[in-house]
Amino acid sequence: MPRPYFPKNSWQPFVHQGTSYDLAHLNEYEFTVVDTEKQSRVIVVTFADHCFTRKQKLGDDPALIYPDSDRNPGIFCFKRYALSRELRAHIARAAVGSVWNVKGDNFAAVPIVDSAGQLVQYGIVFSLDPVSGLPVHLHMRVKSAHPRDEQELDTFGKVRFMHLVALRAKGERPRLVYDRHRNRPPHPAVTHKKK
Repeated sequence: MPRPYFPKNSWQPFVHQGTSYDLAHLNEYEFTVVDTEKQSRVIVVTFADHCFTRKQKLGDDPALIYPDSDRNPGIFCFKRYALSRELRAHIARAAVGSVWNVKGDNFAAVPIVDSAGQLVQYGIVFSLDPVSGLPVHLHMRVKSAHPRDEQELDTFGKVRFMHLVALRAKGERPRLVYDRHRNRPPHPAVTHKKK
């Protein structure tokens, strides 16, 4: 079957006041990971519009409504859009490191990024599910990506991405850690002081 495997997730540019904001960096792509069982796994990555839209607020300019949003309506967010330009690089770094367990069936990468002149945690929330009937092993759906000052992100322990891939390929999940002293993503102020 030819790519893209999930064509719904090809995003049209957003045009506002004569400027076109290209979203091709959020189109489907794939990468390969050798998991902890030494199996080579092909992962297809797709992105939801929540990586560059937000909920509508009172007083928002109707010209900022993104027409293909699954929100009702979704407002094009310049801050989220700017941060989304580095999503593929963040995913590549997470793939050779660890990610966090979060609520539901989701996981998160939480890098520290520069947003509007300050360091913030950037919550990249995704699911990772086995795929059948396609020449790939797993589908990573990046459901949302936003600075964590916009929305809290509870984490329940972390797992090496390579091990997560091995587990999810078998339909298994890592154990959630509820201990109140569990590890959490580093705070930007602490991370900055260590440098």
